[in-house]
Amino acid sequence: MEFCTGRDFPLVDPALGAEFTTIRLSTVADVERAVTTARAAGSGWRRTGWDDRARLLRSTAKRIRDDVDAIAAVLTQEQGKTLKESRIETLRCADTFDFYADDAFDSRPEIRELDGKRSWVTKRPVGVVAAIVPWNFPLTLLSNKLVPALAAGNAVVVKPAQTTPLATRVVLAHLREAGLPEGVVTAVLGEADVGRALVAHPDVDMVSFTGSTETGRAIMAVAAGRVKRLALELGGSDALIVDADADLDGAAKATAIGRFFNCGQACIAVKRVFVHRVVVDEFVEKLGARVDRLVVGDGRTPGVLVGPQHTDRQRQHTVGLIDDAVDQGAAVLRGGGIPGEEVLQRGYFVEPTILTSVPENARLMKEESFGPVVPVIEVESIPEAVARANASEFGLGSSLWSRSPANIRMAIESLEAGYTWVNEIAIDFDGLPFGGVKQSGFGKERGRESIDEFRVAKSVVAPENTDVLA
Repeated sequence: MEFCTGRDFPLVDPALGAEFTTIRLSTVADVERAVTTARAAGSGWRRTGWDDRARLLRSTAKRIRDDVDAIAAVLTQEQGKTLKESRIETLRCADTFDFYADDAFDSRPEIRELDGKRSWVTKRPVGVVAAIVPWNFPLTLLSNKLVPALAAGNAVVVKPAQTTPLATRVVLAHLREAGLPEGVVTAVLGEADVGRALVAHPDVDMVSFTGSTETGRAIMAVAAGRVKRLALELGGSDALIVDADADLDGAAKATAIGRFFNCGQACIAVKRVFVHRVVVDEFVEKLGARVDRLVVGDGRTPGVLVGPQHTDRQRQHTVGLIDDAVDQGAAVLRGGGIPGEEVLQRGYFVEPTILTSVPENARLMKEESFGPVVPVIEVESIPEAVARANASEFGLGSSLWSRSPANIRMAIESLEAGYTWVNEIAIDFDGLPFGGVKQSGFGKERGRESIDEFRVAKSVVAPENTDVLA
């Protein structure tokens, strides 16, 4: 159920740089209606039995899979990613629906042993959850919030990014068709005023947000007035470290995928690469060979591997980071700016770029880069690499490629990040909690830890002969 009675807003195809449709945005009054509706419908949903909730989630997953090609086409047009990437994201969304339908997430009371007393822990839904979703992975990040919140018995008000609402609409339609009661999930679309009204609303009990650290801080400030529950997945500047004894082919592949998937527009993208000096030349050669094979273009064209940036503003930010690094002495090994081909001039394309000799004070080393550019930094040792990785204000993900047990143990213990991949491509899994430290936020998505973000635990103590749990 979508509440949108405001002004028209154009949606732009990032590969063509041209408007293809318009949507209607929400007003602050629409936020009121969306929250009120969710609050009223949520009282019935929280009393729905676990088996019925799980059945609905599984049915939705099947509907999404059956519709994967149509959803992927919508996602590519509005976001810009390739059709292959859109299919991966759509199926990942379906997987999340299935994951939280597992009986292991049923919130049966947990009996605790107490001397001479009967005690247990019961878990109830938080209430109404605001799920605020960004544009880079509209379906993955929607499902990370929506599905565990619903499985826990909450009502949800979804706020997709205003530039990528269409694939979300399709998924929510499948959820309704699977049998979700009317009003349990509502949606609003809009700019900062709509988001602020949603966060501040007294009947919103929790806010789950993915986006920039700056916006996360603003949400914390608004939510603090009512001591709202928060889960914030914010910015990242993930480091990948390559040891002198590393599998260089594997490390180069992990870097290329980790940096250039979705045109580099991912919070857990590889954004800084620290390479031991004895292998840096060989590593750069292998990485360059992989970048040379990346075909840039419209994501609907067969063979294209890297689509456009999502907006012209995003493209200009990426080009600005590259130019700043070059102005300070960085060397361009591949790419370096906007492609010269005439067919790519209409859309928001940036060449896959490798930089070396990037100074520590370059913006690329300090800010979150959200585009297809990777700096490769030479280091003398793995302890130096870990120290320089930790120098960032962010702490979302991290990677190490090494065969040394001592260096692996040290890096796992010392890297200030919520996730560390060792000799693996940076892919997060439904079964493991995902979330950062430092300025990358707090709270967890995915895993058992995620569903408990959306439930409140209550301890109960009663006389030993109490039998209310039967």
